[in-house]
Amino acid sequence: MKITIDSIISNEHLASIKKRLSAILANKHIDTILPIYLTQSLEPKYSRERIDTPDGDFIDLDWVNKNISTEPTVILFHGFEGSSRSQYVKRVMYYLEEIGWRGVVAHYRGCSGELNRLPTFYHAGQTEDIKFIINEIKLRTNKELYAVGFSLGGNGLLKYLGENPDSGLNAAFAMSVPFDLKTCIDSMDQGFNKYVYVKNFLTTLLPKMKEYTAKVENFKHSNRKIDTLREFNDLYICQFFDFKSSEDYYQRSSCIPFLRYIQTPTMILQSENDPLVPVTTWPHKNQLSPFIRFIPSKTGGHVGFIELTNNLKDSLLKLPKFMIEYFTLFKGSKVDNWKDLPEVINEFVYLSQDEENKRKSA
Repeated sequence: MKITIDSIISNEHLASIKKRLSAILANKHIDTILPIYLTQSLEPKYSRERIDTPDGDFIDLDWVNKNISTEPTVILFHGFEGSSRSQYVKRVMYYLEEIGWRGVVAHYRGCSGELNRLPTFYHAGQTEDIKFIINEIKLRTNKELYAVGFSLGGNGLLKYLGENPDSGLNAAFAMSVPFDLKTCIDSMDQGFNKYVYVKNFLTTLLPKMKEYTAKVENFKHSNRKIDTLREFNDLYICQFFDFKSSEDYYQRSSCIPFLRYIQTPTMILQSENDPLVPVTTWPHKNQLSPFIRFIPSKTGGHVGFIELTNNLKDSLLKLPKFMIEYFTLFKGSKVDNWKDLPEVINEFVYLSQDEENKRKSA
């Protein structure tokens, strides 16, 4: 059954209870989980393409408007165990299809519904595939090229941008980024986060690892039950990618040391009520490149960012509309158009009190 706001709340009663429902949406877990159920009716018309990688493996791309060559292209890098079916991806791709822009979801290895040929996987700091994908798509367009990274994909995209000052992109957008992997994963491995989010991740991760490790000689298996991400990283990520330990993985893969080197216009959107990314992990101003605009929002959860309206579609598409309005600032020009950002921001985000005060004093 398709859910509509109208089927839940009548127009005449919406105004009187909107404040109460807004308070409900301010709950970090509701803000994160509710969009999963509200995107049932959004179905982008994907076409799949498989491209071969230099190491003899493959990456699956899901496109909308693939054959349109007169409009910009947006590459989406999904989050941990995400795909083109993730709610945040569907919302952006649906909107891109609607406005006639090209959109492409780049699946991390093992996330497209089929295990890869090689016994390899992906991790938060792996930027080789990101670079390969951007270069491949760049060859297919003479129009603007933008990229969006969600959560783990945002960490990877920002790390790539810092490693590659000449990124090949006209602009970038990252949201719900786990800047400090150690702190974020330690937070996820506790309490509600562990028993809801981590359990959900491990439900898909562990069966894949069983198949992958069967292809690896001398893999050091463990009889211990894996029920935290740290344990998963210790056993699998460290062995697959030759990290000395989880601590080594977190230190080398976190994007925060690379932010100061970014030279591509980049917007980062973070929510104060993100259950997976503590505010204490956010970068300080002196860690940010002048090319970065950091936008803190009071609400949004983890890759949520919906707004209560009497139109469900408008509520779900407000985030992608904001992204595209931002990208449009750089359409047809490489000029840094930060001067036009305040109006764009006003149309979307509920700013944190600190950001409100900065804006008022500016």
